[in-house]
Amino acid sequence: MHLHSLRAALFAVLAASACACAAEAVRIESIGYAPETVVAGETLTLNGAGLRKKIFFKVYAAGLYVRSPQHDGAAVMAEKAPARVRLGLLRNVSGESFISALDDGLRANLTPKSEKAVAKELDELRALMKNIGDVKENDLVDFDFDPARGTVVSLNGLPVGSAIGGGRALYNAVLAIWLGPKAIDDTLKAGMLGGK
Repeated sequence: MHLHSLRAALFAVLAASACACAAEAVRIESIGYAPETVVAGETLTLNGAGLRKKIFFKVYAAGLYVRSPQHDGAAVMAEKAPARVRLGLLRNVSGESFISALDDGLRANLTPKSEKAVAKELDELRALMKNIGDVKENDLVDFDFDPARGTVVSLNGLPVGSAIGGGRALYNAVLAIWLGPKAIDDTLKAGMLGGK
């Protein structure tokens, strides 16, 4: 009986340890990513995360949450389901620099025709980013896609302005910054797509 109780206790400890490991967040520098998050009422899974470096500077961590694991950027963009990209800032960045980086990533991955198709929505997105202003180390910026509302931007869990319509086209334009054919950082893209 004593041995049986000991085995039961040991099993309970091992099970608890396994659960703790399974629930442990991925950490990129000082930014933690939970294995799951909820967007538009749907539980999404962390697809992958990585580090954005510019020259020698660590700028931010980025994590991608999707309905089911994907290892191809085009496959992620083909989805119509909710999604989230979470940026965790690793240094202070001015609002002007943030918008400039957004524009650089958009220009690199959008054709003039596709950019024109979402020009109004991109202007709304730039206005939202301007409202955010300067971001500080450890700030979290979420770019969410809600099929019923459009693209939602949040700072530290609080929505910034209203959702931007335009369906998936705008959100895919934003996703292309990190997952497009001319992604801003190939190592970061690989990390967000579940690679090393």
